[in-house]
Amino acid sequence: MTFNIIKKAQCGKVSNPDKPTLTYNIGHDADNQSFHFRITDNSSGGFFSHEWIALSSIVLTVENSATFNANIFTNLFESKSANNSGFLAAALKAEKLLLPYKDTKRLHKFGNVDAFNKSMQKLLNVSLPDEVAEREAVKESKRLELEKKLKLVKKTNATPSAK
Repeated sequence: MTFNIIKKAQCGKVSNPDKPTLTYNIGHDADNQSFHFRITDNSSGGFFSHEWIALSSIVLTVENSATFNANIFTNLFESKSANNSGFLAAALKAEKLLLPYKDTKRLHKFGNVDAFNKSMQKLLNVSLPDEVAEREAVKESKRLELEKKLKLVKKTNATPSAK
């Protein structure tokens, strides 16, 4: 699947929503007209996955739950970082797809998907750079360069010196 990144935004974690420490993307898959979320950065530490999570999967996960906490999203990720579900919940809260249940920070009810979809329509012509892919390309380039250097060192060490 290829996603067109239509929005890049920041939000706070579920436990501290007023301090923006997470950056997330909303992507659009034109082939099946679907929206997807992923976390791209965390400025306060903690591992997480860059996996795209389909809004349709999120809806299916919560559709039979009146209230829930972020752990409900754990099985949506292949990567099993403990932060994934909470960070996704924070992004969903920022987009008003998760609403607080009573006065709690960690218990949610699901918001209005139709309103979200409607608000995203005006962004469908936006195309933001894929910063995650760009960072991965730089890492891969550095890895290949180091691999070349290592092969050269091994070759040099394997060649007997002339006396």
